[in-house]
Amino acid sequence: MSEMNKVEDSQRMDRLDAQGNWSYPSAAESGHVEIELPALPGSPNAVERLHARDFGPHVIGKIESALKQNPYLKSGPQQSPAGVFRHFVACAKGSSLLDRAAVARMEQLAGEFETEPDQAEYFSQVVRPYLRSLTPKRRQP
Repeated sequence: MSEMNKVEDSQRMDRLDAQGNWSYPSAAESGHVEIELPALPGSPNAVERLHARDFGPHVIGKIESALKQNPYLKSGPQQSPAGVFRHFVACAKGSSLLDRAAVARMEQLAGEFETEPDQAEYFSQVVRPYLRSLTPKRRQP
């Protein structure tokens, strides 16, 4: 009976990576690799954990919440929407999450977003569609 339940080591799905996290071979191909990014200044946590494939939607959510932020609110991150975007450009660049062309385009958009008088409109017309199109590089677990 025990011989029937044995699985070859090459076929096992429950391996640990260097950090002690569970690692599944097909996860890297589908973007289900968990990444840690520095949190925004003023956040209660030092890092944010998310799947690599969720980077674009995550950034969209953070910028949208910064656009809707109450100016009288004194708790939580206190950054402008452009500052939030710059933070995630630096995160993508520092973690090598995206290729050079994607990071360069993000830097260009961040500069334009900063100087745009109607940031909400520019975000909805230019930045959000670009962030939705991002595909992080395949990473080895």
